[in-house]
Parts: sequence; structure tokens; C-alpha cells
Amino acid sequence: MSSLYVHIPFCQHICSYCDFSKVYYNERWADDYLKALQYEINDKNINQSFDTIYIGGGTPSSLSYEQLQLLLEILKPFSKNTKEYSIEINPETMSNEKLDLMIQYGINRLSIGVQTFHDNLLEHIERYHTSQQAIDWIKRASLKGIDDINVDLIYGLPYQTLKDVDEDIAIIHSLNVSHVSIYSLILEDHTLLRYQNYQPLNDEEDALWYDHINNSLKKIGFLHYEVSNYYQKKPSLHNLAYWHYQDYEGIGLGAHSLQNHCRYENTKSLTRYLDGHYLNHKEFLNHDGELFECLMMGLRLTEGIDLDAFNKRYQVDLLNRYSYVIDKYQRYKMLEVENGFLKTTALGMKYLNTLLVDFLD
Repeated sequence: MSSLYVHIPFCQHICSYCDFSKVYYNERWADDYLKALQYEINDKNINQSFDTIYIGGGTPSSLSYEQLQLLLEILKPFSKNTKEYSIEINPETMSNEKLDLMIQYGINRLSIGVQTFHDNLLEHIERYHTSQQAIDWIKRASLKGIDDINVDLIYGLPYQTLKDVDEDIAIIHSLNVSHVSIYSLILEDHTLLRYQNYQPLNDEEDALWYDHINNSLKKIGFLHYEVSNYYQKKPSLHNLAYWHYQDYEGIGLGAHSLQNHCRYENTKSLTRYLDGHYLNHKEFLNHDGELFECLMMGLRLTEGIDLDAFNKRYQVDLLNRYSYVIDKYQRYKMLEVENGFLKTTALGMKYLNTLLVDFLD
């Protein structure tokens, strides 16, 4: 599986919880950014067609029609045999013309930044779309033939109740949504909600909400395949590439790549990126570092880690190497070995970070 991630950092508005590489949309900056993106592609000599392409942000749909067309034209040589071609959109930055353009260039998966279908809650996190706009774009995309639609949701928002989340899930059930990504609100440094001293759910509350959401989505036909991700028709092939710890190429501001045992991290400075200085850091990953990262990503999946494949890849006996940690969490009913896979139980999934710290130690 070959995968390409493309970062578009521009946003019409900055949400109060967001810590991704992003800047306010500026037409000239966006024009210059697309030129710099082309420079990075040429400088890296990227010349293959990818199985998956994911255009993320930021808000890729904040680009003008002409800029979006140029971006898709730049990526056209790499999408000839693409199985899954995704783009993130926000409802308030979309138009029928942009949707038609995306379909024309082969995009077959939309990830829609909804967060919640409650307008009062959207206001508190400084989202500028309405619930109805989100619903309308899901319906329009479905009518245009896009049947792979992801909805991003957040729980633990200011003033949000569990009843609000139930209502969000009920709306999803009524629409042609094939995939849901639902995340607990985490307040990173340099976000507005952090400065406002908002207190998110504590660990116990988070675990209760997580269980409730998990059960509610399962009841309406969604399969839980990763800590925060659920699908009805198929999982995200692009994200599975990350979780299976495969190499991938990343381009754009703040993008990461994993290639031939090296991690590459691009600059988060727009000025440096526009000047052609895209690479910020290169790190060679040693055997133990790769082994732990592969373990960390694999345990995020409900299917877990294929022990035979893992042991061959790293020339280890995983169960023996980490026998103390695995035995400990098997006793706690947080890990299990089943049909040749090491995986977290439903309980272990809720406390995955605690598990991983022990593996790291």
C-alpha cells in the first residue's frame, strides 16, 4: 500500500480547540503555497501513483475554486490508480462547483468536519457552519454518487451532554454516513479553550462516555476498528496504512513522512515553507524505536497485532520480549491473545495510553 498525505493549512476561521498547522486563509499566500507544494514534489522527485491520497488540513475546501483546481491538477499524476482519494471539507467553505470539481478529479471519499450537530455547541467552539449546512452537504455528496463519507465528531465539548451526543448519533443514522471518527476533546497548548481554562471530561467520565458512544454506534450497524474510528462499508485505507505502520509520503506545511526507516518532519513556519525550506527534521529510527511505534499503532486497532507478521518483521518473539507487561494486562483483562493476534480488550482500549507507557518502560 502506497500512501500520500497532502496538508493544506488554510482556514477561514480558527477553531478554539485546534492545534494543527494552520493559518488564516489569504489568497496570495494560498497561491504561493501551491507553488511551494509543487516545488517540494519536484525536489523530492515524487513520481509514482499512490494507492491512497488524503488531502487534510487546515481546511482544504477553504481554497478558491481556481486554487482547488490547481491543487488537484498538481496531484493528478499521482492519482491514476488511486483506490481511495480523500479530502477534508468544512460545510461553510463548500459550493456545488467545488464538489463537482472534486468528483471530476477522482475524489471518492469526503471527511466532513461536523464536530456536533448542535448549533449552540458549535458556537462555543467557534465553528462557523450550522447543523443544517452539514446535513445538506452529506446529502448532496450522496446524491452525486459519493458513498464513502466520514463525519468527524467530538465529545466532551463545553456545555455538551450525553443526550447531545445521542442526538448526533441519531442524525448520523438517518444519513448516508459510512464512517465516523469521534474524538474526546483534548486541550493542547496554544488553543483558545486552554487559555479559557475549560476543564474537559476527567478520565472516569471519559471512559463512561466512550463506552456509551461505542455501544450506540454498534447498535446502528457501525463496526469499531480503531480507538476512535467506526465504519459500515469499509475502513479508511489511508488511515490503516498509518496504523499498520507502513511507509507513507507527506507533503505540505507540518507534514510528516515515514520512508525507509526514517521519519521526516516538515517545517510549521509558512514563511520558511514558501521560501522552499520545507524539511525541518530528519530522524533515523533504530530497530527498537520502530518496534515500539509499530506496537503502539497496532494496538490502536481492534484486530490488534498479527504476531507472526510482527515477529518476522522485527526478528523478535513479541510475547516473550514483553511477557511481564502482557501477563500483567491479561490479568487485568485489558490485553488478550486470540487467533494469533495480540489485542486490547474493550477495557484496554479505554486505557490504551496507560498500557503503552508500560510497554515503553
